[in-house]
This record gives sequence, C-alpha cells and structure tokens, in this order.
Amino acid sequence: MQTFNADIAIIGAGGAGLRAAIAAAEANPQLKIALISKVYPMRSHTVAAEGGSAAVTQAHDSYDFHFNDTVSGGDWLCEQDVVDYFVEHCPTEMTQLELWGCPWSRKEDGSVNVRRFWWDENRTDLVRRR
Repeated sequence: MQTFNADIAIIGAGGAGLRAAIAAAEANPQLKIALISKVYPMRSHTVAAEGGSAAVTQAHDSYDFHFNDTVSGGDWLCEQDVVDYFVEHCPTEMTQLELWGCPWSRKEDGSVNVRRFWWDENRTDLVRRR
C-alpha cells in the first residue's frame, strides 16, 4: 500500500471538490492538498456532465427562478439558506471559472450561449463548450 501525506484531503473531484481545492490553495499556497476521487477526474463528476451550469447572468434572468429551479430540482430537500447563498454567488463563480479557462460556448456576437434544461423555469442556462 502506498502512503501519501497531505495537509488537507478533499474527498470527491466534482465541482465542489475542485473548488474547495482551489480555495485551499489560494488561502495557503504552501499546503499539500490531496484531491481524492474513485475514478479519473476528467472522466467523471461535473467535468463529464452533459454540459452546462446555471447562473443569473442576463437581464431577463431571475434569482427567484434560479432559486426555485434549484430547490424543486432537489425535490424540496435542499437546505434553502444554502441554495440562496449559492444562487447569489453563482454569477461571480461563473466569471471566475471563465478567468481560469472554462470555455463557455459563445454565440457569434460573443455573448454566452444559453439553452434550456428541462427543469429551468427561466428557460436559460450557461452551456459549456464540448
């Protein structure tokens, strides 16, 4: 058995795990961080999802719609205070993801391409380029 020593171990390499690893590294670049996944990270989790991430980014978007879409998508089992925080901070996180190199699909005019997911009350969503 191989032993690996780390200051922080993050279990799960989905979007939340990856973001936690980035936040830890930004807080203290000297930390040794272990990101643990049972499968190859580029073939699973958020990275391999159908392609898209929701955020209120356009004038016709609505925080209320995004909140309701998220809560109803979670069968009303979501912690609604957490969903409220999530919805409020999504636009900032989407901008940060783009600065880190996330290739959002674009229209010819340069705006972010949007499409509807079946649960999306507002009929829009950011789409990741394939």
